[in-house]
Amino acid sequence: MARWKGVFNKQSVIGLDLGSYAIKAVQVEPTRTGWRLLQIAQCPTPADAIRDGVIVQPQEVAEAIKRLLRENAFRASAAITAIAGASVIVRQVTLPKMTEAMLRKTIRYEASKYVSTSIEDSYVGFEILGDMEHVPAEGEQEENTEKQMQVLLVVAPREMVDAQIRTMELAGLEALAIEVEAFALYRALFEINKVAIAKLEGHPAAIIDIGASYTNLYIASGDGFFLTRNIPIAGDAFTQTTQNVLRCSWAEAERFKRTVDFRQLLKRRSTRSRASAGDEESAQEHVSNEQEEAVLRALQAQTDELLREVRRSLHYYQSQFPEGSPQGQVTSLVITGGSSQLGGFAEYASARLGLEVEPGDPFNNPDFDTAHISAEALQMFTPVLGIAVGLAVREAFAERQRQAA
Repeated sequence: MARWKGVFNKQSVIGLDLGSYAIKAVQVEPTRTGWRLLQIAQCPTPADAIRDGVIVQPQEVAEAIKRLLRENAFRASAAITAIAGASVIVRQVTLPKMTEAMLRKTIRYEASKYVSTSIEDSYVGFEILGDMEHVPAEGEQEENTEKQMQVLLVVAPREMVDAQIRTMELAGLEALAIEVEAFALYRALFEINKVAIAKLEGHPAAIIDIGASYTNLYIASGDGFFLTRNIPIAGDAFTQTTQNVLRCSWAEAERFKRTVDFRQLLKRRSTRSRASAGDEESAQEHVSNEQEEAVLRALQAQTDELLREVRRSLHYYQSQFPEGSPQGQVTSLVITGGSSQLGGFAEYASARLGLEVEPGDPFNNPDFDTAHISAEALQMFTPVLGIAVGLAVREAFAERQRQAA
């Protein structure tokens, strides 16, 4: 995506994940063989400051960033941030083979096919993934066949990108780069983790990132991203459902939501039946269990809808490849984001989708030194730090790739 001048210093770059619910910051130092985690922190995003992925109150967000970095002793002059949402288009397209210079002249025309507004209102980025392998049909002369290539196309609203640049300026930080959240998350969970990559055994990686406003599904491999999907069912929707059932405040619904356990649904044993079975149980406990059961059932309906959308996307992706092709077989899912921490959510999703589902942990990596951070802080923040980690290592990882090439 967009890049700005500035010399990379491995100790001066912060990965900033600017979510509608929380701002996450990570600072990482490259070591000889891996990475050292220097600092992590999180703070609430100012209310209504980010809407549909766009920072609408840059000054308020900048002040929150400055406080977060100051109070947690971050030392940085530059930051890398990311964008996501329904208005950010990430698409793999097939184009006639051409030089990069020629592609730069034509890419905006290609991008205009995928946006409903004027292309002048968008930033356009691309990456050439490689040539398309072509098998001539019977009787077809290969020399008469137009060569093609695969290109990863990224289109983002100018309003969204410019607001992030402005926010970084107000926070006193250089906006070293802005990229798509999907790329940062894949980098943190797979690209820099040799063990995780090896475990895929040639199959694509599938990631479900459950944020506050939306859930993002990403399916990717080392050859590039093949599918991204934005689903408007996420943490805020779960909280709203809980609030509607309990008729309580938003804060109370947030707290109560995190007490439910989806494993109860898998056991087919309701909290209400357990409450009625105990002769000595108090009326207060009975009411509490009835509330939990009502919330759990309401969340189940919403979660099932979310997982149906995930299943449809997986089936669509798999249909794009020949039957039996490893590249088209999703065998496991990684879940991240705040609402991925709901009790038993991974187990429930695994049962519904028929796939192995495991939590995304960017620090479950033999090449990552986390000794500088307390175990308590890691346990608390790890599920929501994937994007920020991927941003923090971006420049150093790219430099390593250049040196290895």
